[in-house]
Amino acid sequence: MNHSTRSLRWLTPTIRRERNEWEAFCARVNDAEPLPRNAAVLSALQDQFRELDRQNRELKIPALQQELKQLQARVNVILQRCHLYLDATAVRTLSASQLPHLTRILDFVQTELVYLRQQLLLSQTTVHYLKQLVLAAEDIWTQSYCNPNYLLNLIRKIKHDDAHLDDPGQLLFLSLRDMEAVAREQIAHPDILIYLRGLEVARCSYYVSRQIPAWRDSCDLLMMAGMLHDLGWLMLNPQLAKKAGGQENQRNDERGEHPILGAALLGGLRGFPGDSYLSEVVAQHHERLDGTGYPRRLHTYHLGEHSRRMGVICRYLELKNDRRELTADGIRTCDGEELAFGAALQLYRETLQGEWDAKVSEQLFLALDKQLPEELHEADRHNDPFSLKRFQSYRPDAAHTALASPHFSLDPESRLKDSVTDHQTEI
Repeated sequence: MNHSTRSLRWLTPTIRRERNEWEAFCARVNDAEPLPRNAAVLSALQDQFRELDRQNRELKIPALQQELKQLQARVNVILQRCHLYLDATAVRTLSASQLPHLTRILDFVQTELVYLRQQLLLSQTTVHYLKQLVLAAEDIWTQSYCNPNYLLNLIRKIKHDDAHLDDPGQLLFLSLRDMEAVAREQIAHPDILIYLRGLEVARCSYYVSRQIPAWRDSCDLLMMAGMLHDLGWLMLNPQLAKKAGGQENQRNDERGEHPILGAALLGGLRGFPGDSYLSEVVAQHHERLDGTGYPRRLHTYHLGEHSRRMGVICRYLELKNDRRELTADGIRTCDGEELAFGAALQLYRETLQGEWDAKVSEQLFLALDKQLPEELHEADRHNDPFSLKRFQSYRPDAAHTALASPHFSLDPESRLKDSVTDHQTEI
């Protein structure tokens, strides 16, 4: 990860460049005479340091936001280093050749503090949207014909609030687990994670639609399908769950039925542009062009344009929020700032294998970062070891399961003794 653009710094500001600046800064300790304490350029740098230190001390991050707490701790470490050179009681001197490095380090701190504030604001708006989404989804359960006005009002509100956002880091979660913990503290709903995933898909769909003109006609449909695409999980029997760790309240979908159940549940939702495609998009959001998706193993010509777009967005966010598919051995973890690029690289490689629509994937990459397609091509061409292996058992594909033993024996003696019908169960 030598290129700065590979980290997609909108997810979390990378610290690698800051570390390089510190190394260059320390290498110039004895380059020249120290600056006088009253130098104008040094005074400006001290003022910037004091302002950043004040902002960091005033920033209160809840304990539930563990990832953000780690980022703030990283900021504290950097500021403590700068304290030795820029505080009023500084114990070390600076030379003129060190000032550019220290200026860039403080700029990195500023960028990270801005990101922390953005994530805190995102958690507040997310909880607000979730409350409305849960209430709107209750009508779908209780009425055979549901008026989508509540959902349409929520879509309009999201569009109004997100219209000014200029990078994906302001609407995508750094940690889905932490966001779930924050939401559960304020919303007493056992299935809040389902709505949380749907909300992130809907906001990501709108962001891509703003960047890619070809997506704008289907924006409302993609946002509606995104918010409700996992609603079929609510129809699964929680008693069937066999999850490790004893979490009996978690639902299990070994046969991949939740897309079909969700599509059936949304069949009566009418009254918005593209409503006739809603059930189809929800039913196909896990299908792949090569026929390895689920639940129906549909192939290329069976998947419409809307379903292809929804499938790519869902897959990208699934990879971003689940680190085990972004590691080569399933043990080590990824730095937060590498997750966005790792997810994009995995999606890029799956697209090359024919699993996803190449045009749709490229449109998503361009919306996330203009330089991302080129970076992904270079990383894949050099066989970047960051993401080489996917867990084959993660998705329920028939191609990845063990072949069943034949119902007859290939041994000649057995063929003489028994017939094929002898191995069939009697009715």
